[in-house]
Amino acid sequence: MPRLRLKNFSDLGFIQGIDKPQHFGALLAGHRDFFDRQDIDITKLRNDDATDRHLLRVFTQPDEEMPADLLQTLYVLDDLADEAGHDRILDEAKRQGVLLDGRGLTPGEFAIVVQCAHPGLVSLCHEKTINQKIKNYQEYQARKIGKLTSETAKRKTKELEAALVPWFDSNNRSSACEIYAYEERGEIKFIVTHGRPVRTEGSIDKKLKRSRVAYRPQKHDSVIYDNRLGVLRINAQSLGEKDLYRATFGKILFGDTDHFPAGDIYTLAPLKRGANALRLVSGVESVRLAEVWIEVDNNQHFVQISKAYDLMESITRHGRPNLNEGRMVRASFLIKYSSGGRPRKLELRPTNVAIYDRDRDGDPAEAFLRANGYLKIKADGDDPGT
Repeated sequence: MPRLRLKNFSDLGFIQGIDKPQHFGALLAGHRDFFDRQDIDITKLRNDDATDRHLLRVFTQPDEEMPADLLQTLYVLDDLADEAGHDRILDEAKRQGVLLDGRGLTPGEFAIVVQCAHPGLVSLCHEKTINQKIKNYQEYQARKIGKLTSETAKRKTKELEAALVPWFDSNNRSSACEIYAYEERGEIKFIVTHGRPVRTEGSIDKKLKRSRVAYRPQKHDSVIYDNRLGVLRINAQSLGEKDLYRATFGKILFGDTDHFPAGDIYTLAPLKRGANALRLVSGVESVRLAEVWIEVDNNQHFVQISKAYDLMESITRHGRPNLNEGRMVRASFLIKYSSGGRPRKLELRPTNVAIYDRDRDGDPAEAFLRANGYLKIKADGDDPGT
């Protein structure tokens, strides 16, 4: 039985905000037999507390009788039933030339209405939310910056799948592999769906019969090619998978398995300049150094971790931490962006990991890193002499 970690459908307030007769009835119509067994007549849903709590119990306590396609529908809608999902659905509809009218509907109702009328559009939007949630990428600089078009990426997906399958199959991930590619803000994004090693869990049914259930979880990996920087970003479970993607995407897309060699992209050396390493750029209102990890003795794995509201002020006043005492291996900045909200963390782990909300803060965060020398690579078109 799949495990659901629902955000909206496990919230009583969310369910209360949906017009049950008009919207839940249509969404659940294909599963009438299941809901009959749960003592819910979906043709007679009411907007009252008893109905709300009954539906909440069914959504949050799925049993072995809940249809797999109903579980999947709830999982997909749960990620799109808020304001961000509402806007993503509208944007995707505009790209596809689909006319939608959500006036007078809550974001949850809007997602349900679109699911009933255009399930393929909602499924596509959900696929794209996967990349939004990922913030931790390994990054590799191309030997030579080359442009990759969305058309080429989509045309190459089958070839990429065929090249990845042998490794997945021989490493107990099954031979299943599906890649979806799309372009967003100058980046070509690939979602790679494949299996993970088999898991087993003890189970017990309503008659107290015990058994074991074996299943293969699915995994969504993310690979992004930045056309402007010539950088391949990879989020995957293991080092083997990351190296597989680095070599395979280089070979299939650019004709060279070592087109994206391992190398330095990020550095923390500018921190030794003190406050001069925190210069502001457009879109950034303030920056604080909040954490730094210094490897003092590699043989003993001795790492000194320093945290403060403003470490630069501590360094100026007390000379601590001493950034020259060893090798800086990690640092975190708290950045207040002009887009609003509280300061958000940007973490660097040289040589090739940066963790931040690329979808929300990508452009100003990158500008800050480049302006202060933390990002060592240059964008396509930069003057090599600068």
